[in-house]
Amino acid sequence: MKRNVALIILFALVLATYSCAPMFERPRAGVQREAIVPPPVDPSLIEERLNTITKALQRQDLSTTERTVLYSLQGVYQGMKTQPSALNERQYHRDAIRKLFYGLSSLEDLYLSRRPQLGPEGKSAIGVFCEKTDEILDAYLSGNYKAVIDQCIELKKNFGPDALTPEIGLVFALSLAHQGMVKDAIAIGEQIANKLQTRPDLVILRAHLAQWHLKMGDKEGALRNYEKLEDLLDERERVRKKLAASLVPIPMTTAREQTREIEPPVNPVENAPETQEAAVIPLNQFLAQIQNLIQDRKFEKARDLIKRRRHQTTSREELEKLSEAIKEVDAREDEFLQERISVLSEQSQVLGEAESLIEEERYEEALSKLSLLSSESVDNVELSRLKNSAITGIINRERNKAARLFLAAKNCEDQEKKERYLRSCLEILKSLVDRFPASPLIYKVKDHIQRVTMELEKLG
Repeated sequence: MKRNVALIILFALVLATYSCAPMFERPRAGVQREAIVPPPVDPSLIEERLNTITKALQRQDLSTTERTVLYSLQGVYQGMKTQPSALNERQYHRDAIRKLFYGLSSLEDLYLSRRPQLGPEGKSAIGVFCEKTDEILDAYLSGNYKAVIDQCIELKKNFGPDALTPEIGLVFALSLAHQGMVKDAIAIGEQIANKLQTRPDLVILRAHLAQWHLKMGDKEGALRNYEKLEDLLDERERVRKKLAASLVPIPMTTAREQTREIEPPVNPVENAPETQEAAVIPLNQFLAQIQNLIQDRKFEKARDLIKRRRHQTTSREELEKLSEAIKEVDAREDEFLQERISVLSEQSQVLGEAESLIEEERYEEALSKLSLLSSESVDNVELSRLKNSAITGIINRERNKAARLFLAAKNCEDQEKKERYLRSCLEILKSLVDRFPASPLIYKVKDHIQRVTMELEKLG
């Protein structure tokens, strides 16, 4: 009985405890504050890139592909300006990755389209450059000067103006001279000579090789290089004497007297002012003379005068101005050479088109194309060859026409028709003499004229 009473009291206490406890309520979901994520890139940098792209899009020379790439990049940068909330950060990242993918894909396509296609051996740019320079040197050694000029122009077009190294520029200038383009040969040759003058040459190398062989105790190797050095010096001496003979007539005298007479006569009245002006006249006047030389494209003379005056002054201010002047001379000379190479490139294109027209027997069109070249190209060997080829083609074609008319006259019994054929033949031949009097084929045309004239005389 007592046990039951105790259980009843315990149950009553538990019931009273739970009835007094507050009702459990699920906490209400409050509104979370959106945290702003700071931008990963400084907005000023993004704005700077957008301004650059906006200016680039205003250019008129952009290709469709380049414009597409710029618009794609513009979208990427504009997307970076947006600051996502914490809730939208995931979607922001998805959009950013998608825009970056399209932007990078466009850039990759543009890069690969501009990059030269690799050959089957996967040659690098340096490998292609070395191969092209070897082809140029081989063409020069084989006497194919036209190929040297064309390949040098192509090398400059594919690799930029710095591709014409002093060694390639040397054979370029020599080939231009061989092809009769002496003015361009001088322009390029003087710049190349200025660069090569500061470099060790083959004579120095042979002399050092002989000394190095001696140090190693190899007298045979030293003697071999000495003999090759002698050959080089003998060749240079022959060139020097030949040039000296062109400048001043040299009587056959003793070697010492001949050496003195080789030097061209010096006119003290002409040379003294130049040296004196370079050292004495005011700097502003001297720089004005340098500008005149630049305008006259006498870059080498301007450079020599500046170097001479620079060795004769100690003024820091003057030295700085002289350094600026020589930089200007170099820059203007580079600009002039680029212009001349561009002109040569255009001439080469015209010559190529004319040659194609000649192969198609469109001789008059070829001559019309060749007439577009300036009078400076009159000594161009290739131009002369193509002109002669076109003229020869015209003469041979018209001679064949005249020959057919002459044959028709010989076979014709009708005197009136025979005379008409012969006169037509005579007109064709006389027109060739009038149009191309200097052609070496004209003597044959004149022989034909004489024969036709005799046939007409027979008709009375």
